[in-house]
Amino acid sequence: MATVSFRSAVSSASRSLPLARSATVLPQRHYASPSTSSKPSKSAKGAKAAPVLAPSLEEWELPEIHLGPDHINRYRNHYDETLTSDLLYMTYDHRLARKKSTPAPAPAPVDPYTANLSPKQENRRPKARAITHATLPELESVIIHTMVKEAIGNKQHLLNAIMALRAISGEAPGGGGRPGEGVQVVKARVGAAQWKLREGMPIAAKVELKGEAMYAFLQSLVDFVLPRLREYPGVPIRPFQGTHLKSHMLGPVVGFGLPSIAMGLFPQIEGNIDMYPRLHGFHLTFKTNQKGEHAQMHARTLLSGFRVPFYRQ
Repeated sequence: MATVSFRSAVSSASRSLPLARSATVLPQRHYASPSTSSKPSKSAKGAKAAPVLAPSLEEWELPEIHLGPDHINRYRNHYDETLTSDLLYMTYDHRLARKKSTPAPAPAPVDPYTANLSPKQENRRPKARAITHATLPELESVIIHTMVKEAIGNKQHLLNAIMALRAISGEAPGGGGRPGEGVQVVKARVGAAQWKLREGMPIAAKVELKGEAMYAFLQSLVDFVLPRLREYPGVPIRPFQGTHLKSHMLGPVVGFGLPSIAMGLFPQIEGNIDMYPRLHGFHLTFKTNQKGEHAQMHARTLLSGFRVPFYRQ
């Protein structure tokens, strides 16, 4: 019995097969088989079903795609799961939570002289508001502002700052399906002859962040920028002056500035630092929903929960 090796059998079979030539397959119309789920009637048994033409590649339309967030930001989740309960415990005041009795209405004037007297100029400063689960301190927006003094001589220097703010914030007009105006150019409201500044001259750029973009920027700021700033003490707190009714204590806004080196520490810019020949310092403004006597203190408490450092002067 003759034995044939596997290698010789394969080589002999390959000689007998013709060589395949490369060909380009063009898109064609394919026939789709009709649905067989329902039984055909007796009258339709003899008739042949008409073929159904599938659309060609030229007639195919892509479905509409909506871009949006695919997950909850880690700092947003931290606020919802951890900070809300801690802020309610730290800022709750039992005296403000009590319902105060409404004062009796003032008696009607008895003569025209009393009726036409001007009302007394009372202190119209907002009173302290009780903190409840519905009035907890919460961030509303973050504004990033940078001024370019070189733009006084040549407004083309603003392009570098605009590109940097777009990279840091990720905001563009209508970008990502979010409502917003993106990076805006700020013009001078008044002129200054000693600085050769005229009214209406573009000298700065700013962008306002809300929602998920605001928490994404805060996460980059706290995780990558502030820990890497050398000898950065934190945000200064003004010394207490004996009363909480000062203007800087009533505002629900916390603002501070960072040097130009901080802009290069953002991951969006650090990876492409050669694209930005000149970096600028910027100012951050955090707006909260607080009002009243302790609004500034509650706003600082909220930011400290996000690990923003503070120190007293």
